[in-house]
Amino acid sequence: MLRAICGSIGDDPMLQLVLTCLLLSVASGLSMRRFLLPYFPGGDLAEKSAPVTIVASAVFLGAIAFTVSDQDLWAKSVILMLGLSLAAMFDDARPRLTIALSAISLAAYLGLRSIG
Repeated sequence: MLRAICGSIGDDPMLQLVLTCLLLSVASGLSMRRFLLPYFPGGDLAEKSAPVTIVASAVFLGAIAFTVSDQDLWAKSVILMLGLSLAAMFDDARPRLTIALSAISLAAYLGLRSIG
């Protein structure tokens, strides 16, 4: 079943492009707030050096690196705008959940990237 779904996504380049843009924007947008936390003054030192912040930094930098290296110019701008809007909409009340969703979407992008 999974092989059939992945095969159908690999056949349609437009569907794959839209899906990869969405996955990268979710990965970068949901991890952006936690990534930027250590760079702002104030706040708790334990929160700034928490494992969630470290994972968020890795996911954010990975998503940005894949965005810059793999996408066209218009797709880069769409991904960054969607990521910024997601970062503005979601708060940091449940950081483990948002970072887990961010990491899952980056992993899904990597899975689609290996198919294409």
